[in-house]
Amino acid sequence: MKVLMLGWEFPPFKSGGLGTYLYGFTKSLAAKGTNITFVMPSTGVKINPGFINVVQAEDYNHLDLVEIKGFGFHPYIPSLSLDYEERESLDDRNSADKSINAYGMDFFQKVRNYTSSTVKRMVSTPCDIIHCHDWMTFPAGIALKERKSKPLVVTIHSTEFDRTGNISPNRAICEVERNGLHKADKVITISNYMKQQLIERYQVPENKIQVVYNGIDKSSYIIKEKTSFPLDEKIVLFLGRLTIQKGPDWFLEAAYQTLQFRPNTRFVVVGDGDMLPQLINKAIAMGISDKIIFSGFQDDVRKYYAIADLFVMPSVSEPFGLTALEAMASNTPIIISKQSGVSEVIRHCFKVDFWDSHEMANKIIGILDHAPLSTELKKNAFTELQGFSWDNVADQCLQIYKELS
Repeated sequence: MKVLMLGWEFPPFKSGGLGTYLYGFTKSLAAKGTNITFVMPSTGVKINPGFINVVQAEDYNHLDLVEIKGFGFHPYIPSLSLDYEERESLDDRNSADKSINAYGMDFFQKVRNYTSSTVKRMVSTPCDIIHCHDWMTFPAGIALKERKSKPLVVTIHSTEFDRTGNISPNRAICEVERNGLHKADKVITISNYMKQQLIERYQVPENKIQVVYNGIDKSSYIIKEKTSFPLDEKIVLFLGRLTIQKGPDWFLEAAYQTLQFRPNTRFVVVGDGDMLPQLINKAIAMGISDKIIFSGFQDDVRKYYAIADLFVMPSVSEPFGLTALEAMASNTPIIISKQSGVSEVIRHCFKVDFWDSHEMANKIIGILDHAPLSTELKKNAFTELQGFSWDNVADQCLQIYKELS
């Protein structure tokens, strides 16, 4: 089976869960004998993970690509510069909307560049299936489907409605998402929560959608001994992009209420995003800035899971929530938003509405103050992870490929 896969990021160039997903998924898929050509935007360096062929969509004739092996994880904002020759593949209307979207004013041009270069370079590449991940790759995937007459599978990990917290979603991006979902032969998504959104918001036929839950390589997160924190405080962790979707402002609300009753607690915020200045100012205004650590983006998040006594995922709209599995694999108890896909399938945790910061604080205090409860949550959650593997994800996707090819 030859798969032409299109994605916007791949380690070490990643900004969030998508890169982590694509690494684990493609590694398991390749181990099952699948030949994968993975096309991503150019990075200026050669990427060779050893199990797939990574192609970078733009040609940089003036740069010598340096091969990276044994890489770590780094944030990625692509820098693309080629002229776009197929402007019809992405609608650039509603330019006023772009200013409120986290992608930035030039992101549409980057998508155009990627689309044009990908179609030019891959149109003659043999494949049985074309598989796209998220909206940035949909225009290229549709164009290749039409030119190559091959089935198109799209996996949607998040919609524009999720990313904006349902506040002023960019209409041009929504249009690209809708077009890709309807042109695809099969739509994969990562939870029933997301499946229902695709049906209601984009009118995708239910029988066209298949839910394939995320996996995790839990061995990567196992740490024999928890790292000690230098202060005699309990550590509550938030880890994710600092955007409205991830609910970091609700995390601060819960922190404030927790500290009224349990002042010997430290709240650690790992991540970066457009909300960072606002969150810093909010912590100062609430009088809790001495109890909040903003660490920024981190290459290796495992050490933060390791020092945490509790992980909180207060997402406003979370299609799945891979960080919840990472925390569980790190032997850290979790509190997760009911507005998340992972809440459908995880039982050994506490669940709360993202907006109910009072109840969130109650649950934080309950876990921190009752060691037997924390121990039981950790033990059972780690056992529960047995059902979440990248092998399971790969097997389900291979079955979809076989049915279409």
